[in-house]
Amino acid sequence: MKYRLSSPSLGKKEIGYVNSALKSNWLSFGGKNTKIFEKKFAKFLGIKHVLAVQSGTAALHLALKAVNIKPGDNVIIPNYSCVASISSTTQSSAKPVVVEVENDTLGLDFSLIKNAIKKYNPKALQLVHVYGFPARDSLKIKKYCNKKKITLIEDCSEALGAEINNRKVGTLGDISIFSVRSDKMIGVGEGGVICTNKSGLFNKIQLLAARNAPHRSDNDHFWKKYYHLGEGYNYLMPHLLGSVARAQIERFKKELLYKKIKVGNFYRKLRSKNFRMTQKVIKNTKPVYWLNSIYFYNLGKNKVRKIGHNLMKHGIEVRSGFWPLSDLKKFSSKYVGNRKISRDIFEKTLVLPSNINLNEKDIKLIVKKVEYLIKKIN
Repeated sequence: MKYRLSSPSLGKKEIGYVNSALKSNWLSFGGKNTKIFEKKFAKFLGIKHVLAVQSGTAALHLALKAVNIKPGDNVIIPNYSCVASISSTTQSSAKPVVVEVENDTLGLDFSLIKNAIKKYNPKALQLVHVYGFPARDSLKIKKYCNKKKITLIEDCSEALGAEINNRKVGTLGDISIFSVRSDKMIGVGEGGVICTNKSGLFNKIQLLAARNAPHRSDNDHFWKKYYHLGEGYNYLMPHLLGSVARAQIERFKKELLYKKIKVGNFYRKLRSKNFRMTQKVIKNTKPVYWLNSIYFYNLGKNKVRKIGHNLMKHGIEVRSGFWPLSDLKKFSSKYVGNRKISRDIFEKTLVLPSNINLNEKDIKLIVKKVEYLIKKIN
């Protein structure tokens, strides 16, 4: 592919820290560079506690288990989201309550959330910031969850650095999670981050992520180290990936984030009578444009897919929108809203190359190719 959808930016700093991990002869969890990454991530976000784990999905699962989600509990999730939203819920033996999103922001619809809460009395709600755009009603949702004593889990997997009302996403929830998979805002290969300001909750997260073994410090007797308090998971990030993560967070604000926003702004300059940018930039928000997608006004799904196939043939990597979670038949879920919204976005959206190496000329060429293919199939 000449124009990649998204790709990691790796350089001398990443190589240097990885080499330092190799020289330390410590590759597993708890490495020096991973600990430095966690501290710097916490400082960037302005939050007390950060733990690096092996994936965003692991972080979501940990969040649900840490807040005592039990079998049969209801958890609200958005219909337009990564499958991790629903799989982490069912992995916790909870029941997903899928709520429809707004068609212009792809964030959870606040009016539908109120209906879902009234009907299903959920214990937790996953607030997802799709493609790096803060959900419009994030602050309303936070306030309402507080009022109803519902745990707010903020899923910022795609939105590191985004802001709403001058607050960084990831600081709104009782717990927030991020993905640092290789194609995300920070890319380490596979990885995730889980954050909270609540010290007691963080202690529980740490235990669960380390197999629920409380005696793992250097000061504990060796014969205590393999005592477990109950169910736990092997989720902690290994040192090699933590070394890449340290370099990425040190480069993030001035380089990686800056370039990502620049690419998003290039796309937003362009105009077409055939399509629009799928998501609106909402007042008082600062999106980070993790991915830039276009919505075709008058094309059905087959023509959209044909355009996508042709773009791929010409070295322009694309992806579809998220498959609506309510349409994934192997998952049993309750539903609130109008399925037409997520289905329509899924069928009529293409996600275009959004990697930080693109310049304005590249983006104009990509969009010009899309316009040409529209004319060709009509």
